[in-house]
Amino acid sequence: MTISPARNDLSCEVPVSAELLIKEAQRASRRRRMRNLAIVFIALIAVTTITVIQTMNGAPSKPTPETAVVRFVDSMKHASDTRFVATYRVANFIFFQRGVITVAQIPNPPGTKVTPNVDGYSGSGRYAYLFRGAKGRVAQWIKIGSNVSGCETPTLGRKGPMACSRPSPYIPSNGFAEEDVGFVPTYVMQSIQGFTSKGPGNKLQFTTRVSKQFGRLTCLTQTLAPMIQTTCIDQSGYVVLWSYHSDGHSMSVTLTTFNRHPTAKDFRTLIKPTKALVLPPF
Repeated sequence: MTISPARNDLSCEVPVSAELLIKEAQRASRRRRMRNLAIVFIALIAVTTITVIQTMNGAPSKPTPETAVVRFVDSMKHASDTRFVATYRVANFIFFQRGVITVAQIPNPPGTKVTPNVDGYSGSGRYAYLFRGAKGRVAQWIKIGSNVSGCETPTLGRKGPMACSRPSPYIPSNGFAEEDVGFVPTYVMQSIQGFTSKGPGNKLQFTTRVSKQFGRLTCLTQTLAPMIQTTCIDQSGYVVLWSYHSDGHSMSVTLTTFNRHPTAKDFRTLIKPTKALVLPPF
């Protein structure tokens, strides 16, 4: 009986054990890869979810009508801080009846030092309007710094030539405030704000129009029965159209010409001043 050496058994077992170890290592490697892929996949899902949530939270919500009005007025304020000459065709605009108003202004730069006049009013810049009525009436109002002057033709049945006043201190009173309504853009802006403050019954509607002369317009219609007013501004914020209706009474202004280059003549009285400032009756 021949006994085989023990090393022959060992030589058979070694390859089998090595193969098992290799297969186990390969399975472990595959498990690690799967685990890593799973971690990456979960991380991607988490990042995507967070991004979507942040995007949704950061997305601008639809503005409320009140916010839209504020933006509308802010655009008008920005336009009012620029220099321009604008001519409006007016109908029953306050006490100006029917005719045209040319408004000119050259605001002083921000930070300009101003000195109060003797009545405590501080003003800067150059502002003027000139109204020429369809029936021959003329009214002019000029503000330069804290002083004002104006011209007028006789009203209320009186006769006589047009007279212009010497510059006088602006007085913050009702009479002077009435003269200021000739500055169409300012009056319209104040009218919008006054309408908005009337309470929740005020209905708002925004629409768009296209003007051949002034391009795309944004229009705000405010309704508080029986009052309704519509204001249209161009893309720069300048008033192009405005109308007001209430109980059979109506007013309107329509922009006819516009340029950004006022000249010195826009701020001169029509004739040489001959008297102290006296507010004309309306």
